[in-house]
Amino acid sequence: MSWLLIPLCGLCLITSAMAYNMAAGFANDAYDGQLANTAAAVAARLRFDGVKVWLDLPPAAQAVLRHNTDDKLYYQVVSLDGTRIAGDAILPKPVRNLHSDTPVFKYAELDSKKIRIARIRVIPPYAYDRPVLVQVAETLNARSALTNRILSAIVIPQIALILLGAAAVSAGVSKGLTPLRRLERALSKRSKLDLKPVETSNVPEEVYPLVIAINDLLDRLKKDIESQERFVANAAHQFRTPIAGLKTYVGLAERIIKDEKVSPIMSQLNSGCDRLTNLVNKMLSLAKVEPNFVTTNKTLLDLNEIASRATSDLVAEALEKDIDLSFKNSSDQALINGNETGLMDMVVNLVENAVHYTQKGGKVSVSVTANEAVTLLVEDNGPGIPIEERERVFERFYRILGNEASGSGLGLSIVKEIALAHNATITLEEGSAGGTLVRVTFERMKKGS
Repeated sequence: MSWLLIPLCGLCLITSAMAYNMAAGFANDAYDGQLANTAAAVAARLRFDGVKVWLDLPPAAQAVLRHNTDDKLYYQVVSLDGTRIAGDAILPKPVRNLHSDTPVFKYAELDSKKIRIARIRVIPPYAYDRPVLVQVAETLNARSALTNRILSAIVIPQIALILLGAAAVSAGVSKGLTPLRRLERALSKRSKLDLKPVETSNVPEEVYPLVIAINDLLDRLKKDIESQERFVANAAHQFRTPIAGLKTYVGLAERIIKDEKVSPIMSQLNSGCDRLTNLVNKMLSLAKVEPNFVTTNKTLLDLNEIASRATSDLVAEALEKDIDLSFKNSSDQALINGNETGLMDMVVNLVENAVHYTQKGGKVSVSVTANEAVTLLVEDNGPGIPIEERERVFERFYRILGNEASGSGLGLSIVKEIALAHNATITLEEGSAGGTLVRVTFERMKKGS
């Protein structure tokens, strides 16, 4: 609403300044008229005895003249040469003579207070050759009070109208944006893999073209991703056959060639084939995590069973490195809504990654807890992951510099994609033994849901 209030406040300031000038002008006109009438009343009391001009103003008349509860009033009669004839001596003397009988008004300062002075030129009766100046002055309290009353009468309703107008416009804009907010909430709740079209049945006419454009974008994006995934999957499948053939020939060459100089090279070739095979398998696993994976083949599963099977499959690999691999299930059923194949791949990649990067004789523990949520924990006592690297290790093909262990750099990427497909959160923490603790948290389901 600030975008609306700021220009309206600026407009209010401008109109308030204009209203103040108008109110001050009206108050001046009203009180200047009274001041001129007072000056005329004083002039009417001037007398001429043939020798001098004097003012016939009895005490009672002076009391009436000065009777003002709001302001203090001053009067003075002076000759054209500045000689005071009657009245208050403290009023400033005119600096120049008046050449007309029209009242002249000006501001001045008296006793540190601002005053308004009215001056008129008067010719007393029978003294045609002796014109004098009559000055009447007053403080500005009443004028200021009238100005403020007029200003309040103008500005307060104006501010009220501005606020009501702003509220009405804001309410109208807010109501008009409601369909867009619903669309924003619907899209923000989606996983990045959920590319299904936005529902258009209850979309207002004004927003309909936008929804159609979004659906068109989602459709094109889905097709591009599917094309990319098909390419990766096909490429990985195509790589498998020549890699298997290469590995076979390397093994055959090792058996035939018994040269000490050649044997290390053949061993390196064999190891390279293994790494290449692992990379291809990881790429195939990554290709399986596609947008359709989010909504298809999901059932109610017990994560205890999946984690237990995945851990058992890697016991032999752990024993080769003399690693203590353990599993602890939750006391209650850890029910989640998920894809069994995807979840198996996730747990296998996590445990495999922990075993791979843990030194010989180390320890890897896998556990499942079921409380408010279902949590999968995979902890090792390996070298750990620096805090500044914990977000980047989920990037595809990213590997921590200085880590001597070989790997494809895809394991944790696959894990993250599968976690996102299940609306799960994944975090990396420091383990209790200084290694890495991976925490994957799922929404817990109830039986029959």
